[in-house]
Amino acid sequence: FGAGRAVVDGGRIVEGWRRCASAEEAGGNPRWREIFVADIDLDIAVNFNHGQVVVHRQQPRDRQAPWQRVILCDGERKLLPIAQWPKPADPFYPDLPADFLQSPNRLEVRDGKTRLADAKNLAGKTAAFFEGMFVGVHGGNNHTYFAAVTGFDPAKSELQFAPFKDSTYPTTRFALYNSPRLIEQPGEWAVAPAGAGRTRIWLLADRLQNGQPDNIGFPELETGIAITDGASHLRVQGFLIQRFSGGGGAVAIERSGTRSKGITVSDCEIRFVSGHAGVGPHFCDDIVIERCYIYQCPAWTTAIFMNRVSDYTIRNNRLVKNSGSGIRHYEAKNGRIHDNVVLDHFGMHSSGVNLYEGCFNVVLERNYIQNTVAINRNAEKLVLRNNVIDGAGRSPVGIAMWASGRTGGQAIKDIEISNNTIVNLNTEAAWATGVLGQRGRGFSSPTGLAIRNNVLYRVSDDLQGVFEGNLYGRDVEARFMGKGCQVVADWSGLFRDPARKDYRRRPGSPMMNAGADVPPPPERWDRK
Repeated sequence: FGAGRAVVDGGRIVEGWRRCASAEEAGGNPRWREIFVADIDLDIAVNFNHGQVVVHRQQPRDRQAPWQRVILCDGERKLLPIAQWPKPADPFYPDLPADFLQSPNRLEVRDGKTRLADAKNLAGKTAAFFEGMFVGVHGGNNHTYFAAVTGFDPAKSELQFAPFKDSTYPTTRFALYNSPRLIEQPGEWAVAPAGAGRTRIWLLADRLQNGQPDNIGFPELETGIAITDGASHLRVQGFLIQRFSGGGGAVAIERSGTRSKGITVSDCEIRFVSGHAGVGPHFCDDIVIERCYIYQCPAWTTAIFMNRVSDYTIRNNRLVKNSGSGIRHYEAKNGRIHDNVVLDHFGMHSSGVNLYEGCFNVVLERNYIQNTVAINRNAEKLVLRNNVIDGAGRSPVGIAMWASGRTGGQAIKDIEISNNTIVNLNTEAAWATGVLGQRGRGFSSPTGLAIRNNVLYRVSDDLQGVFEGNLYGRDVEARFMGKGCQVVADWSGLFRDPARKDYRRRPGSPMMNAGADVPPPPERWDRK
């Protein structure tokens, strides 16, 4: 590879920056003198006028919200946040309802328009204020949906946009996006069509080089490396892959009539990619993904997405802060996922690891995982062994089993959960639990379930099976207190160094046979 890493870059650097000439050019923003503007040869008019409400998940390019199509990156430093009101707690996650405004009113679809009234938060605004803006609303099955604002009635403090077809909540959480009027903090930006196939970008730069924003780029191409038409026995190794949008991601094994097989993706660094996944195998066999570093991929991009894959290994990867889940599975079979670090995947509707829709014979072992491990839509013969599952004070559940869906039947069965350490749950939630089983809705509880030798807050809801040797942090029902189980309310002496994420057991603490033997995640990526 020579002196440096080979680079696959789908982006283009923005050139020709100039300062806004007037407040009017910046939409009336009082900081207009600090805001830069540039035009690029990219036609995104369709992203403003497709007339639909789209879910925050990855969408085809012509249906994406504008800031999913044009993603600004500051060189190798970071992604830049879209202008938004109110400001999110973490600019990388612009779609979390906890950061939104809340209207006391339910969304109403009337006369072919969705109407959102909020006298408290929208009073005093004019229709001109909302020109070019988008609104994001919380609805459906806990998703965020985006749409262009098509009108505003000042007398009713009522936003209007395309018909919303999913279910709604009694009150409505919402936020506004993508206007130079909303730019307040360094790094924020907005885009709009500039006519004749061009797009205008406004940016309040957080650093300048020779008086100009420096090395600001955006994805121009869709997919980094595509393995197609059943291509097999390939190794993708040692690349830096960055700045792709609207396609299959950085490395995509695409579905075709012939299943690809014998593919290895190793030692790659992947960042600033908005697409299906950082690495996304589809309908293929004999796959290895190892020693990859995948981080800061926005717009609901999963780090690794195994879709109808069999006979695979995911090992020694470092996955940090991608907007979808860390590792997602749909109907994956005969898999081994071990020695990975999965950190800060707290985007909308995301988990650390998902095992969904007919997964069979999968072992999850020796991983450090933040957020929930979610088992959903049928599962059989799964082993979750010797993992640290860290809620980071945000997730109320360590392992969740939801018995919904149809692929492969509706049963969750033969699940082994052993020697895991489940810590730092958000115990402010009344339903906080180390292991959760869905109850009600006519679904049966998991069968063949064994929960042994774990350190966890508690177990709850519709769970039946073997419960042995578990160290609980609070009282549980008598049926969960099987052979060797104990409640230890004070965890202060259980672990070696929890401040440094070292949850290996401290010698001499109670029940030394319970919990995981997983070292703390390294602060930096080490390909060795």
